[in-house]
Amino acid sequence: MVRSGAGGLRAFRRRLHAHPELSGQETATARRVVERLEQAGAARVVTGLGSMQTGVCAVYEGRQKGPGVLVRCELDALPIQERNRFEHRSTVPGVAHLCGHDGHMATLVALAGDLGANPIDRGRVFLLFQPAEETGAGAVAVLEDPRFRALGDPDYVYALHNVPKFPLGTVLLREGVFAQGSVGFIVNFAGRTSHASYPEHGVSPSAAVARLVTAVDAFGTSLAGKVAAPVLGTISFARIGRAETGPNFGTAPGEACVSGVLRAQRSTDLELLRAELSELAARLAAESGLAHSLSWHEAFAATASDAGCVAVVRDAARRLGLEVRELDEPFRWSEDFGHFTAAFPGAFFGLGSGIDQPQLHDDGYDYPDGLIETGARLFRAIIDRHLEDRPPVDRLQDDRRGHRAPARSGRPPGS
Repeated sequence: MVRSGAGGLRAFRRRLHAHPELSGQETATARRVVERLEQAGAARVVTGLGSMQTGVCAVYEGRQKGPGVLVRCELDALPIQERNRFEHRSTVPGVAHLCGHDGHMATLVALAGDLGANPIDRGRVFLLFQPAEETGAGAVAVLEDPRFRALGDPDYVYALHNVPKFPLGTVLLREGVFAQGSVGFIVNFAGRTSHASYPEHGVSPSAAVARLVTAVDAFGTSLAGKVAAPVLGTISFARIGRAETGPNFGTAPGEACVSGVLRAQRSTDLELLRAELSELAARLAAESGLAHSLSWHEAFAATASDAGCVAVVRDAARRLGLEVRELDEPFRWSEDFGHFTAAFPGAFFGLGSGIDQPQLHDDGYDYPDGLIETGARLFRAIIDRHLEDRPPVDRLQDDRRGHRAPARSGRPPGS
């Protein structure tokens, strides 16, 4: 693995962190990525991918025919105000890279540097910088883009996500579902206001909201006998009364809004959750004499990994001396890379970002720079295992200043 640009990669990652952009708006981010790819010697860079026209894909081709391997990262940031005070904190009010996508991009730029310095002899490699992962819209938009499809289908697809609360650099694997599917919802109730001293003269949504919130939060237990795997309902927002009036003391409310997210490992269970919520909202509205509406948002398919591709990651990680941990349960969060693994054999895996690292989406989160090279080396090892165009892993393993990384125990902390 090329190490000469380590400082530059750290600066690049921090520059991305300081200038985050929301899903579908990643224009400047994409431009910075393209500049670094061109500096790294990428011969072909396709831009403007997806309906949001911010996706970027670097394409590498060997002299001989062989399999195509796609490696993907994300461009977008989150609509959260960052509380960090370090120099590279976000300069955009209310927007921040608090999920590590800045580090994932830097990882693929590091990989691009290695592919430029050590070209593949056979096959193809695609480095995809995907827009709009956080909203669940980006993967489908890229997959449906004729310009992306014209590049030719990959034979294998891979992506990683950093995962806090695991030791730095630990590789987290799971065959089958790695991250749950999910869908967001918004329920609106409409009744009739009344003077607060005579609430019985109006039609208040308060009772319906209380019952809806309680029922959705209990989906994990109340529906346990109907689903094949654990499910979860979470309320993320609730408002009773008109938003523009704020706190009110003289008027009984006539409208309400509740939003949240449903999560499941299996698509059939997610459909059951949808049906349960639809019936619940309709019943509560009818019982209180309310009109209601229900809309669905930001749907994510479950992200599942092919067993053979997981084995490739496992072998590459162990040859690099990285700790490998097999997960018993999938993560509850969602990832739209599931659309890629549904279309092509592939694997989605985790990289531990540190025991003391704040959780993803925490307003004090920051990607650990030391993880950039680890991810790039692992991706290159995975690519080489598929293409077999040079000694697959050993050269990378010994490339860190001439010594081999020590093997790790693989035991969980405290065991």
